[in-house]
Amino acid sequence: MVSQNLAPDYQLQREWDAAEGYLRRAQHILAITHVSPDGDAIGSLLGFTLAMRGMGKLVTPACQDSAQVRYEYLNGVHEIKQSADGAYDLIVALDSSDLQRLGSVFVPGLHGRLPIVVFDHHVTNTLFGVVNVVEPNVSSTSELVLKLIRRLGLTLTPDIAAALLTGVVTDSLAFRTSSTTPDTLAAAMELMKTGVSLADITRKSLVLRTYDSLKFMAAGIMASQMEDGIVWACITRKLRREIGTREDRGDGNLVGTLITATEARIAAVFVENPDGTIEIGFRSAPGYDVSQVAFELGGGGHPAAAGCTIPGPMRDAVNRVLPRLRQVIREA
Repeated sequence: MVSQNLAPDYQLQREWDAAEGYLRRAQHILAITHVSPDGDAIGSLLGFTLAMRGMGKLVTPACQDSAQVRYEYLNGVHEIKQSADGAYDLIVALDSSDLQRLGSVFVPGLHGRLPIVVFDHHVTNTLFGVVNVVEPNVSSTSELVLKLIRRLGLTLTPDIAAALLTGVVTDSLAFRTSSTTPDTLAAAMELMKTGVSLADITRKSLVLRTYDSLKFMAAGIMASQMEDGIVWACITRKLRREIGTREDRGDGNLVGTLITATEARIAAVFVENPDGTIEIGFRSAPGYDVSQVAFELGGGGHPAAAGCTIPGPMRDAVNRVLPRLRQVIREA
């Protein structure tokens, strides 16, 4: 990792140069994105994979959890592996703020001695790689992968563009978040010039839902509570069984719906995982920062969108987290 004493712009340029060097020298790359992947995780993973294969590299895309059904329109999504025991000479971590977010795919005994190059945009990134290309002011990691493609002079194909535009659209909520900049819009325009439809990707990645997910969303809203500017819901294993949902993990973006309540300052959804741990998603209104709360609990993210996984049971998790969220509101 480049010394943090360097001026930020100079340091970032050094990181980009170092990352490019590692990528050019690598032969077989293990590309990993974070657990419970969202659109930017899947988009940046597939965009990177396809781009590097165009450079003649062997690339294995991996993620502990499978992609949501809504992303099946992306080329290569069914190639994403849930484990990786091959022979690699480089690991590339995409959209992951710390080593733990790589989940069970990263096995210290197998991968611990391999260099890790990080591409990420989370402000809570712990700089866990030997090289860390981390730009918190960029809307999505997919936008960073597009920058990488430009630097390497690679061909931007429609399949790569579709993956990256999915990441840009989902992480910016169709260009509605405060992280959306003129560069974000320029990136989207560049991707669209390959012939990819912004309207089609927005509809598939953000609008369409299965009936199963609609039932899940309805049950989650009915189970939610509101107090002191915080709206939260608990998704237990029992509730999933009662609903009959096929989704085994995640909140189906329930937290993103709860934060749209006019009275809400912060939204939180607590999800009981099969192993008994509690996965928590946070969202906040402008002026309230949930990233530090997530970071303190071993997770990370952005001021307005963050998450973490903590030990259960559910009641203990809720009692541990809600007082900290109330503190965020008091101190804002």
